[in-house]
Amino acid sequence: MRKKTKGTGQHLARIVMTIILLLAMTTSCQHNGARAADSSPVISELKTQNELLQQRSRFTTGSVVMIFGIVALLAFLAVNSRWTRRLELKNRQLQRERNVVVAQNKQLAIERDRAEAASKAKTSFIQSMTHEIRTPLNAISGFAQVLTMPGVNITEAERNDCCQRIQDNTRMLTNIVDDLIFISDIESSSEKVVTEPCMAAILIEQPLDMVKPLVAENVKLNNECNIPMEQMIETNTFLVHTILNKLLDNAAKFTTEGSITLCMSLENEQLHFSVADTGPGIPEDKKDYIFERFTKLDSFAQGAGLGLAIARMTAEHLGGSLTLDTAYHEGTKIDLFLPAKESSFIN
Repeated sequence: MRKKTKGTGQHLARIVMTIILLLAMTTSCQHNGARAADSSPVISELKTQNELLQQRSRFTTGSVVMIFGIVALLAFLAVNSRWTRRLELKNRQLQRERNVVVAQNKQLAIERDRAEAASKAKTSFIQSMTHEIRTPLNAISGFAQVLTMPGVNITEAERNDCCQRIQDNTRMLTNIVDDLIFISDIESSSEKVVTEPCMAAILIEQPLDMVKPLVAENVKLNNECNIPMEQMIETNTFLVHTILNKLLDNAAKFTTEGSITLCMSLENEQLHFSVADTGPGIPEDKKDYIFERFTKLDSFAQGAGLGLAIARMTAEHLGGSLTLDTAYHEGTKIDLFLPAKESSFIN
């Protein structure tokens, strides 16, 4: 009985020990499970923080790369803009230099053309003057030989005719020389034209008196002054007379019948003269250059063809103009316009 009781106690002890061990193991498992459960949020938080750190790292790296790229782009644009401005400035400078060279070349071409034209004009001038001077010289020499040739019997009338021809050709030669000197003086003069007050009557009466001996008998010489003859006008009397003398001489040379009319008026400080004749007029093919030197309407007429050229040069020297009235068909009409002022001087 004791042995059975002793065996049963031992068996219960083993069962209790087993239960205790099981409880211990369960408690341990529960504790470990609780610890595992307690540690799971920490790991999750660490993972979240790690991911945030990684995202921030990636964002920071991308931002740095972007900023560096922007800075590099701005630097490139700045350098490119600077070089572009330099190139533009250089191109502008080159363009200006090119324009200067082109302008200089054009000016050189103009000067070359002027020099060539001047050379041709000089050659033509010398040839024309040689012909114009030789003609009266040959006439003077020929008639002088007739008068002085021994053994030649001539009548008094023939002698007088020879003398008259010598005088006429001498006068022609003198006029040519005077015209050449006058042209030279006008072309080389750079001084301002000197003006003075004079009466309107003086401006037109003297040229009319000078041309009267040259006018044909059946040609009427008219004077149409549309301002008071005592009116004082500020101008250069000598140069005005020079122009009018040339115009009236030319009219008298070609007008054999009809009339020659000199008109004068003053409007808005501009002096207007006109010389109109009833001669043959100017041929159409010569109207464009009748004021050029050595232009002669009739190759057999006396003179060197300098009269109208001198008249225009003098008019321009006075600041005026000389033109052909192409609307006038009864002969030839030339208009002269000169700047002038009514003088306050009272005689």
